[in-house]
Amino acid sequence: MKAIICDDEKSTCSELEKIILKYAKEKSVSLATGIFYSGDTLLDYLKREKINILFLDIELPGKDGIMIGKYIREVLEDENIFLIYISSKENYALQLFQNRPFDFLIKPIEQAKIYHVLDNIYRISGKNSVGFKFQAQNSTYRISYKDILYFQSTGRKINIVMQKEVRTFYGKLNEIEEKIPENLFLRIHKSYLINKSYVKEFTYEWVKMLNGDVLNVSKTNRPDVRRKILEGTSDEVENI
Repeated sequence: MKAIICDDEKSTCSELEKIILKYAKEKSVSLATGIFYSGDTLLDYLKREKINILFLDIELPGKDGIMIGKYIREVLEDENIFLIYISSKENYALQLFQNRPFDFLIKPIEQAKIYHVLDNIYRISGKNSVGFKFQAQNSTYRISYKDILYFQSTGRKINIVMQKEVRTFYGKLNEIEEKIPENLFLRIHKSYLINKSYVKEFTYEWVKMLNGDVLNVSKTNRPDVRRKILEGTSDEVENI
């Protein structure tokens, strides 16, 4: 994997890179790093290079972190980059939501928090590579979790809704919920199990997915849905 750090504070970049490389050595994983100190130079890099993880400051010279996140999701149309915002301020949650961050960390950077984020990334990446397995018409199929927008229950059938395709098989949503990564998916209704990474917009009563589908949130689930969606795919977002 390739992890990029972008922050105008050189000390923050140096400390973060040190933690990431220490993690890679301790966990015996391949994790290359790169550092940028301005949004403009990072943007030029993203236009020509693929990355996996981005630790991104919000307030940057030139293009800020919110604009860069928007570029990644809307122009590059890349939903696979694990975007982790870092900031000394705590009041950015709703502004960042549209960019679908994986996590939001408050400075000063702590090793334990970075390790937790990287652990989640590697765990989820591993599950994404395996994907969801189901049977239909006497054949077994597998779909990567990162390609699934949501599961929909319609009677005895389950629809797997993706950006440009829907696959259907017989099953129960409760059983699916027990098998899939809990940090990625959220039950919002008896009929819907959504991938939190692909929520484009939401209110107290409904969520709009990346493909434009609007799904109702049941009354019993409403108190938790807003909080959990804002938490993104991480289960330990603090101070948002």
